[in-house]
Amino acid sequence: MTSIPSLLQLRAQLKQQRHRALVILSGSYTWQGSVIEGLWQTNESILWIGETVKTLQANIQAQINTLEHAQISDLLGQEVDSVIVDVRAGLSANTLGIASGLIRAGGVFILLTPDVEAWKTLPNPDNQRFLNSPYGTEDANPYFTQHLIQQWQADSSTPAIWLKESKNSASNSPIPIPKALQTTFNVNTKIIPPPLPTEDQIQAIQAIDSVAFGHRKRPLVLSADRGRGKTSVLGLAAIHCLMEGKSHIVLTASRLAQTKMAFTQALHALSVLQASQAIQITTQQTGRIAFELGDEPGGQSKLFEFIAPDQLIIEATTADVLMVDEAAHLPTPMLTELLKQHHRIVFSTTLHGYEGSGRGFELRFKERLNQFTPDWKNLHLKTPIRWAKQDPLEAAINHALFLDIEGHSTQSLDSSADHAPINILMDANIELTDVPVNMLLTDRVQFHHLFRLLVQAHYQTSPNDLQLLLSAPNLKIVVAKQNDQLIGVVLCVEEGKIMPTSKRVHGHLVPQLLVKHYALSDFLMLSSWRIMRIAVHPQVQREGIGKQLLNHVKHLAVQHRIDYLSSSFGAHNTLLPFWFQQGYHPVHVGIKRDKSSGSHNMVVTKALTPIAQQALASIQRAFQTQFPHLLMESLPHFSASMTLDVLKTFRFKNSPPYLEEAIHHFRLGQRAYESVSGQLWEWSIRHGHELALAPETTQAIWCDKVLKKQPWSTVAQQHKLAGRKAVEKALVDMLMNGPTSLKETVYTKPESIPDYGRFQFI
Repeated sequence: MTSIPSLLQLRAQLKQQRHRALVILSGSYTWQGSVIEGLWQTNESILWIGETVKTLQANIQAQINTLEHAQISDLLGQEVDSVIVDVRAGLSANTLGIASGLIRAGGVFILLTPDVEAWKTLPNPDNQRFLNSPYGTEDANPYFTQHLIQQWQADSSTPAIWLKESKNSASNSPIPIPKALQTTFNVNTKIIPPPLPTEDQIQAIQAIDSVAFGHRKRPLVLSADRGRGKTSVLGLAAIHCLMEGKSHIVLTASRLAQTKMAFTQALHALSVLQASQAIQITTQQTGRIAFELGDEPGGQSKLFEFIAPDQLIIEATTADVLMVDEAAHLPTPMLTELLKQHHRIVFSTTLHGYEGSGRGFELRFKERLNQFTPDWKNLHLKTPIRWAKQDPLEAAINHALFLDIEGHSTQSLDSSADHAPINILMDANIELTDVPVNMLLTDRVQFHHLFRLLVQAHYQTSPNDLQLLLSAPNLKIVVAKQNDQLIGVVLCVEEGKIMPTSKRVHGHLVPQLLVKHYALSDFLMLSSWRIMRIAVHPQVQREGIGKQLLNHVKHLAVQHRIDYLSSSFGAHNTLLPFWFQQGYHPVHVGIKRDKSSGSHNMVVTKALTPIAQQALASIQRAFQTQFPHLLMESLPHFSASMTLDVLKTFRFKNSPPYLEEAIHHFRLGQRAYESVSGQLWEWSIRHGHELALAPETTQAIWCDKVLKKQPWSTVAQQHKLAGRKAVEKALVDMLMNGPTSLKETVYTKPESIPDYGRFQFI
C-alpha cells in the first residue's frame, strides 16, 4: 500500500491499529478546510491550540476546545481525539511534546502550514519569548522550522503524512503514505487493546502494596512516559490497598484535574468489586470516594481523597499512604517536606526523555531520596495503554524533539588506538571553537551529541530549549573537541547595549536585574555575554575542560569588545566554587527558590573592561553590604557551605581589633553571647575563609545562629542538640578546637569606641 483514499479512511486504519499519526496540511485555508471536513463525529473532542480560524471551524462537527500555547500543561493527564495547530499563529516545541501525549488511539495531530517553501522561512510568533529587545520574530533564525521539516520529510525514519495543495490536487486526493510507515498501515489485523491492568500496571500495584504493607521509609518512585496509565495505577492501587486493610489513602498533585483518571479508575474498580463483595459507596465527589466494606451496618470505613500539597504541609495527614501524582511539577522543597512527614509514600511522575521539570526531579529530588530514605525503590512503566506500541505520532514527535533519549544517549568517548586516551587531556589536544547555528542542521551527528550534553548537565532543559538553540539570533555556541570528539559546550546570549529607560524591555536578564537592585541605569548601556549553559562530557569532567571553555569565551568576548561576562544559575554546593575559582564574583541572590531544584538563583559577573570593572565594583559593594541581611531575612535555606563560599569572595581593608577581642572573650566564657553577638556576626562576615575550614556540621550551626540569627530552640531542633547550652557549646568548641586561626586569635585592645556599622570594601 502506497496511499490511503482519504483522511477519514486513514483515521479508520489508525483506530484499527490503535495508532496515531502526524498529518501536515500545507496549503491555503480554503483547501485545508475542505480536507478536514467531516473528519470527526459530533461526539469527538478536538483541541485547537492558538488562534482559531473561523472558516475552518465551520468544517468541523466535533466539540472544539481552544487553548493558548502557554496553557497546554494544564491538560496533562487528559485525553482528546485530535489536536490542531496553525503554525502561522505560532508553534512551540513544548506544545508539540505535551499535546501529542493527549491524543487517543485513532487520533491525528494536524499541523496547518502554508506552502512548504514558504513555511521554511515563515516567522514563528512563538520565538518572541527567546528574543532580547530590539529583536523581533522576523529576526529569529528559521532553523527550528527547518529542523522539523527535515525530521518529518518522506525519507525520514520517523516521517509525517504530508498533504500538499497544488493546482492539480483535490481535497479528496489519495493520502500518500511514506515508506517508513507503509508496514504500519498495511497490516489488516485488528490490534486488541491490552487487558487492563497490564503486566506493567500489575507490577506497579504490587510495588505500591509493598509500600503500604511493607517496611516503612521505603518510598516508591513510579515513572513513565505519557500514555502508560501511570495515574490510573494510583487509583487502582488505592482501592487494592483499602480492600486489603488500609483505611485512608490520600492523593495529591499540583492540580486536582490532573488526578481525574485516578478517581475514575478507582470508582470503576469498586463497581466491579461490588458484584462479589459487600461494598456501599457513601461518597462520590470530585476528588473524594468513601465507601463501607462489610455486610454489617456501619462496616469498615474506607476513604480515598485528594488533598492539595500546600494543605498537607500545613496540616499533616494521618493517611495510611500518601500518593503524589506528577511529582515533578511540585517544588523540590515541598516534595522533601512531604517525604519527611510521611513514612509510606509513592511518587509518580513523567520522566519523558529530558522534558520539562521531570529532569529536575531526576537530577535533584533523587538526591533527597538518597539522603533521607536510601532504601527507596524505582519502577518504570513501559507498555503504552492509550495507543499501541511503535506509534507513528510518538516516534515522529520524540525524534524531532530529541525526546527519545535512550536512542541518542551521550556519545561515549573513543579511547581506541586511533585516539589519545580520554584521561590524558593536554591543552594542545583540545580544539576550542565557536559553531554557527546553521551548521547544526548539516552536521546531524554533532547536533545530537551537543544537545545530549546540554540535557545531561541541566535540570530544567525542555523542548523549548531546542527551539531556542535553533532560533535565537543573539546566541553564541562554543564547543571543545578532542580528536574530533565533542567533550564540552557553552551557550552564551548577548545582553546589554540598551538605552537607560524607566520601561522594562524584553530579555536582557542580568543587566536589568542588577539595575533593579543595585546599579545605576547607565549600567544598561554596557555590553555583556551571559553564559546560559555549560556542559562537559561525564568521562572528562574535573579535568579543566570547563575552565578552558570559559577562558575561550573570555577571549572571544574581548575580541568583540564586550564589557563583562555573566551567568545566572541555581546556586548549588558544587557550582559556586567552580565559578568563583574562574574569577567570577557574586552580585545577586534571588529570594524565591526555583520550583524544580529548590535552589536560589545566583548571578555572577566578570569585568573585561575598565568601565565595567568600575561599575561592577560598585554593585559588588552594594551586594556585600546587603547579603548578610538577606541571610537573616530571606534566605533561611541557603546552606552553610554556600554562605561561606560567598563570604570568601568579600574583601575588607582590615579586621578591627575589637572584633578579635569579642571572639577572644566569648571563647573564654568572659562574655555572654548576647554581649558580643553583633561582633561575632561582623567577624564572621569578614572571616569566611577561616570558618570554611571547620567541620560542615559546625559550619551549619554557626551560620544558623550567628549569621542567620535563628532562635536557640530552632537551631537546637535543626541540629538535634539539647537546647541552648548545647548550641552555645558547639559555637565555643568551634573557636577552641577549630583551625589555628580561630584558636589563636591575636587582638589589640582598642583605644576608642569603634564604628560597628561600617564595612570597608576594596
